[in-house]
Amino acid sequence: MSYVKTSWVARTGTALKRFLFTDNGDGSMDLTADPTGVSTSGTPFTTENMNKIETGIEDAHVGLENNGLIDNTWVNQGVKTTDNPTFAGLTWLGVEFQLQPYATGQIKSSFASPSVAPTGLTFDGTNLISCDYSSDMIYIHDGKSAAYTASFASPAGVPAGLAFDGTNLISCDVDTDMIYIHDGKTSTITDSFASPSGSPYGLTFDGTNLISCDLYTDMIYIHDGKSAAILSSFDSPGGLPSGLTFDGTNLISCDAGTDKIYIHDGKTSTITDSFASPSTDPYGLTFDGTNLISCDFGTDKIYIHKSLLQFIG
Repeated sequence: MSYVKTSWVARTGTALKRFLFTDNGDGSMDLTADPTGVSTSGTPFTTENMNKIETGIEDAHVGLENNGLIDNTWVNQGVKTTDNPTFAGLTWLGVEFQLQPYATGQIKSSFASPSVAPTGLTFDGTNLISCDYSSDMIYIHDGKSAAYTASFASPAGVPAGLAFDGTNLISCDVDTDMIYIHDGKTSTITDSFASPSGSPYGLTFDGTNLISCDLYTDMIYIHDGKSAAILSSFDSPGGLPSGLTFDGTNLISCDAGTDKIYIHDGKTSTITDSFASPSTDPYGLTFDGTNLISCDFGTDKIYIHKSLLQFIG
């Protein structure tokens, strides 16, 4: 049930601070309010009204806790997200808010990648998927953990980026300079086409169009659907774009030269925020709906980043 706010009304009138003094004869006096005129009595400052405020605050806090949106470890950092929060339609004190996760450089947890040179990540809604430059393999993880439930050889020799379109895995290879559409999450390839340039090192999918980046041209490309045709392109924020993901609103990229992660304004070259990657060789990004996930070629680790929630009224 939504909180019904009290409309507090000020007491108005004349001589509202006027009091009568009564001498009790024992050195004490009684004061009795005696305004000359009260035109509006105002909302009474009562325990009932104050307890209504306290109850409303408590109910809102419990509601946020029950939805996994806050805990005591984040009281000085903002609102905490969990793995599966509900972002739409949160009503707090009678006001409905939209909540948007906002990626940060703080690390929630990390684990070893399946091999020694992770270069790409994507998320299928349940499981993390990674690829490795050294082993030439693609790994289906068990949730977001180091354990993996399946693996298969990449289409060519040097897998460098992954995306998931809701049905099919998409990979790119820096040796063949090709982009491959897989049959589901298998090694079977249903289609392939040339990447926009000679060194594709990152892929993501925005729900309509594939987005890729190229390490040597320093460009980010918006494809026409899942095809070789390019709708638009722009310079990456650094000199060596090495990974991409999309959070539902904004493109996020990482750069192996600057060792930074960049939050774009939508799908443009404008950067609204940036922060250092967990180590020195970020080569893959994905977003699980709540948390940014990155991998590092140098540490051979996968990092789950903490997220904050932005309240959008």
